[in-house]
Amino acid sequence: MTTPRVRNRRGEGDRLRDELVAAAAALLEEEPADDGPSLRAVARRAGIAPQSLYLHFPDKSRLLGAVCETRFAELADDLAAATGRTPTARLRAMCLAYCRFAERRPRQYRVMFTEPVQPVDPGSRLLALSTFDAAVRACTGEQPAASAVSVVSAISVTTLCLWAALHGMVLLRQDRAGVPWPPIEQLVDALLAAHLRPSL
Repeated sequence: MTTPRVRNRRGEGDRLRDELVAAAAALLEEEPADDGPSLRAVARRAGIAPQSLYLHFPDKSRLLGAVCETRFAELADDLAAATGRTPTARLRAMCLAYCRFAERRPRQYRVMFTEPVQPVDPGSRLLALSTFDAAVRACTGEQPAASAVSVVSAISVTTLCLWAALHGMVLLRQDRAGVPWPPIEQLVDALLAAHLRPSL
């Protein structure tokens, strides 16, 4: 049964769009399914008719893409807010923030990085990675390549390797709960020791 919803005033369409994104995000965590929540379920959670949802999102891929865009921005904010007294300490804090983000929103994290959804703003995928790359370079002293022609090609190899390690670690911790994993802080310290220069 659809929950009655207060009708938006004229010009408040953005508010409904945000409510639809929030509804889809909540359903992703509450009712995980291989292909995400149905559009009808999202409309029902938001208290609107399915036809109204299509005015904002033509299909589920675009709706999940909007969820991803919101979460990528949140992840970038979490990484930017991480602090430390030294560059290495700040990078460690960022790695922990990344892992905790994935633990806090496990299903949405999977959709962000493993599902073929179409984000509204493709650049949102790179915002967090660029922030992370700047922190890595502050530790390694590595400068961006002069030949870099895009944000992707400007990301350092060390950043990509460390990100891949973090990504694999958080997914394995979710999927293999029976493994006697050590505390996340210990795992992050091991990753940093393996990827940063010994002099650091």
